[in-house]
Amino acid sequence: MTLDERLKRAARAETILADQIMVEAQEHIEAECWRLFKSLQPTDAEGMAQVKAVQYMHAKYLAFLKAAVTDGKMARLELDQKKRGIRERMMSLVR
Repeated sequence: MTLDERLKRAARAETILADQIMVEAQEHIEAECWRLFKSLQPTDAEGMAQVKAVQYMHAKYLAFLKAAVTDGKMARLELDQKKRGIRERMMSLVR
């Protein structure tokens, strides 16, 4: 994936994470998991496993989006470093 693609991907991930409906959905899923967990009997291993599976997948897709944002930040640093290197080489030619 090119630096430009990584930057665009990060921007899309940031937009998704910041979108109000996404924020509300995250809060809703977390609240619902907690509500389900509290309603379970301590002996309901199957129910607990199901709630845990939902929590796990919820954390995984959020981590995926956040990793895309982090990757974009790293791409920005790489791009800035490349630009700096080119600028410095051009300046040395002018001197």
